Amino acid sequence: MEEYQIWTLFNSGRIGSGLSIIWTVLLLWLALRVAVATRNSEETNLFAKIVSSAFGVLAIGGAWQQWTNATNNWIIAAATLSDVEDKSELAEGFINYVGTTDVSTTPNMGGMLLLLVIAIMIAGQIWYPKQK
Repeated sequence: MEEYQIWTLFNSGRIGSGLSIIWTVLLLWLALRVAVATRNSEETNLFAKIVSSAFGVLAIGGAWQQWTNATNNWIIAAATLSDVEDKSELAEGFINYVGTTDVSTTPNMGGMLLLLVIAIMIAGQIWYPKQK
């Protein structure tokens, strides 16, 4: 495969990753809204808290998976570029920037920290005692 083909495929993958990031942001926003609604409702019981928590956990899990896929798009492009014999300086710089050619099972560090903070926010809204 030639270098320009790898760049084309990489950028095509970025379109899908971008769309996935958009829907996960909307899903996480909805999970936070559900958590706030659960907290603010006078009729919230244990079952509602458990279901709201489950929705939050699933939203975080879905975002984790999609953000991992987006990270792997970069890694796979770097791995494929490393196999090209006559690669450009740009390709060498890209490979060095990505830093690995091993497929990841996690999003990048910023994504993991963001998801951790959102998980704490969701759990806090649902389970933290209300001030009276």
